[in-house]
Amino acid sequence: MARKTRGYGSFPKPIQKRFAKTTKKTVLKLKCKECDHIIQSKSMRLKKVDIQRA
Repeated sequence: MARKTRGYGSFPKPIQKRFAKTTKKTVLKLKCKECDHIIQSKSMRLKKVDIQRA
């Protein structure tokens, strides 16, 4: 047992510090008005998404 707990402070495995990511991956979907074809852009990590029509 001494070999298993070596290096992690008497625990057999490292303790997980962070449980979840703070941001979600977002995908921008562009839809064609004529044929209803949807194009998805590359996803990126954002905390807040604000979409406005021009």
